[in-house]
This record gives sequence, structure tokens and C-alpha cells, in this order.
Amino acid sequence: MHSEWIFDQIESLKIRKKINLLDFASGDGRNCIPLSKKNIIVTAIDKDQEKLNKYKSFKNINTICFDLETTEEWPLIKEYYDVIIVVNYLYRPKIKNLINLIKKNGFLFYETFSLGNEEYGSPMNPNFLLKDKELLDIFSQDLLPLSFYDGKLHHGKTAIKQTASFKKKASYK
Repeated sequence: MHSEWIFDQIESLKIRKKINLLDFASGDGRNCIPLSKKNIIVTAIDKDQEKLNKYKSFKNINTICFDLETTEEWPLIKEYYDVIIVVNYLYRPKIKNLINLIKKNGFLFYETFSLGNEEYGSPMNPNFLLKDKELLDIFSQDLLPLSFYDGKLHHGKTAIKQTASFKKKASYK
């Protein structure tokens, strides 16, 4: 099931022209497939080619098979994306690199698990759980925070997550 919060954020943009959206660590395509049916050109990047194969034939989806956790530079175009979405993925060593991929006045919508989720299921490993206000701590210096939530979400099953939306300031270098 797609992320309702991500779709609410994108809906709030009231998109009138085609935009470029990056689905970062796109997995099985639960977000990029329905988004591609809107006025959105989606780049879906994931390390699992089998998952990408399931939706690479969709008209508005470009797929890139790449392990985002290697030391290699990401094969993504800097300042190209109007919107970046990240759902249920966390890799701290390169997370700030997302900022360089967003166009000026573009958006980052991030939703993933945070500490406390281990009571409800996986992930339980602290390496994959955000600390208190961690998304704000990571991105607020360079991006304008628009919304933030840390707590229980009930989408099919209960989870503890952080959701945060940010806008890239026009003056960011």
C-alpha cells in the first residue's frame, strides 16, 4: 500500500505542469506506480533489479538499478528533481546528499521508522530507526522545514515513524 502521507504532500502541491520526482529506494513501486499516473515523471532508484522490472514498463517511470549504500557516486542528476520522496529507508552516511539533487524551490518528503518502532515490529535495529527529531537535525540547516511528525501511524498496522517535509530555499548553494 502506498504512503498516504506522501500522497497528501504531493496533492498539496497542486501540480499543474509535469514535474520530475525521485522515488529514492523505490522497492516494489508502491509509491512510484500510482504517482506515474499523475502529471509526474518518476525516476525510481533501487538496488533490486527484479523489483524494478515489475514497473519499468510504466510510461512515466524511468528505473535505475543501483546500490545506494556503496561508496560510488549516485547516478542521479544534481538539482534535477522537483520532488524527492523517501519511504521506509534510512542510510545515514549519505543522507545529506539528497539535498544536492533537489531543484531550487523543490521539495523533500521523508517518511521512515523511528525509535520505539521495535515494540510494533521491524525494523528493530537502531541503525534503521531515526532518533528523536533526527530528520529535522539532518535537513533543517539547508532546507526549510514545512511539517514534522514523530509518533504512531496506523496504516494497516501500527508503526512509530517520523514524517517531515522540506523545501529547498532558492538561495541554497
